[in-house]
Amino acid sequence: MIPVAIYARVSTDQQGDSIDHQISLMKDYMHRMFSEEYAAADDLLYVDEGYSGYYTTILERPAMKRLLEDARAGKFRVVLFKEITRMGRDEEENLKIVRILEASGVRIKSHDGYDSERPESKLLFKISNFMAEVESERISSRVSAGFREKARTGKWPSAHVPFGYRRDPNTQHLVIDESQAEAVRLAFHSYVHDRLGTPAIAERLNAHGYRSTRNNRFQQATVRKMLSNPVYMGDVVYGVKRTKLERVYDDNQNLVKKNRKYIETGNPIIVQEAHPAIVDRSLFNRTQELLCERSTKTGMPSNRVKYPLAGLLYCARCGAGMVTIQSTKPGQKKYRYRYYKCGQNHKYGRAVCVHEPIPAEELEQAVFRLLMDELARAQDSHPIHSYAKAKSGELAHKYTALEEERKKLLKKQMNIIATSDLLEPDMLRELLAGLKDRIDAVTQQMKRIQKQMIESGQTENQVYTLGEVLAFRHALVGTESHQTLRVFFHRLVKRVEVYDRNTVTHLCLRFSY
Repeated sequence: MIPVAIYARVSTDQQGDSIDHQISLMKDYMHRMFSEEYAAADDLLYVDEGYSGYYTTILERPAMKRLLEDARAGKFRVVLFKEITRMGRDEEENLKIVRILEASGVRIKSHDGYDSERPESKLLFKISNFMAEVESERISSRVSAGFREKARTGKWPSAHVPFGYRRDPNTQHLVIDESQAEAVRLAFHSYVHDRLGTPAIAERLNAHGYRSTRNNRFQQATVRKMLSNPVYMGDVVYGVKRTKLERVYDDNQNLVKKNRKYIETGNPIIVQEAHPAIVDRSLFNRTQELLCERSTKTGMPSNRVKYPLAGLLYCARCGAGMVTIQSTKPGQKKYRYRYYKCGQNHKYGRAVCVHEPIPAEELEQAVFRLLMDELARAQDSHPIHSYAKAKSGELAHKYTALEEERKKLLKKQMNIIATSDLLEPDMLRELLAGLKDRIDAVTQQMKRIQKQMIESGQTENQVYTLGEVLAFRHALVGTESHQTLRVFFHRLVKRVEVYDRNTVTHLCLRFSY
């Protein structure tokens, strides 16, 4: 018997083309088009359910990854797809899949007429992928337009219902869920009237036994998002941001990840008093004023340059990375106190980790003294090389990847223009406008990285002996340049584990002697 594999994929369970339908269709197709010596076993069914072909890579789809591994191992000779676009919505990814399968001696067939053994299928493959990308963007545009129209009528457009509400199945409007609404009211009251910060409110909600819509403990970010959401004063706000695809490549220019980024649309739909409010408008507006006022004073993640140990510190109690915060004292708004704090404690409070914030300057001096003690044990002849060159190489790879992405976008733009007679004028304008935005965004990223490469190049090839570093220690102690100290720490230190403000339990260096 000749083994045959079947691959099926749907992005969501709302799509009409179900997994069962795809498998049934392909089994019927196999019986009609192949002789009896071909057979599809149950262990050769590869199913990716709930995985987008546009926003996920091969490695992020478990069934596709397993199919390619089994193809290399020779477990089947033929693979069937309902449509060649079931591989994915990305031409670059699809071409890679086809090449891997063909190199493994696997024949590719699809119900829509693709056959890798027929020469004309290569042209069909390119046309199908191009039309699939166009159709994907067209569907996305239609869905977005449908959601916007839904929002204009005051109905809740998103599949995710905010905490404190449930969706009325008949009217599609939001109605209050009193079991959760009390937590929302408690959060707003605590912030405005009790003057609690978002970490303390998260602790209070958790202590009262409240859990988020996903049954998780509340954390600072969740509370802040709740306090900022206009849904709680009865408004429907839709389309403030839209998703943008960003591709990430490795050093060999292989696509390894696709990220969704959110950018401002500048054209949101706002419908006031679309549903019952959980908090009144005056309380919500006062909350926004306080959020804006406090965001410039306390608890906000700060500029990493001002924190020389940022990215190196870990909590010795729970293992979480430490974050940076800053605060001011009444009457001293111009002076900000810097702190390092356990990330788990920052998110969930003392119920998860009791690590207290540590004054930044105090901890930086302690780590500096420990580092000097380590360096003093080494001989002056031992060199310490700058890591700037490695960083510069990393930036160069990122720049090259963006350059390739820009070329592909420009090529796609030309392809759409060349086939403009196949598209409706409105759709053509929309597609070209979307591509222009993506090209402009990539160009801006390239400019930023180019600037970073120039700055990084200024510090390349620096080499210090231990004697020079030790002689330089007096200049570093008490220096007002956090950037200088940051460069120094990041060249020499790999990881620092801190138990409390008096105890550094582990200092891992980037060199040995």
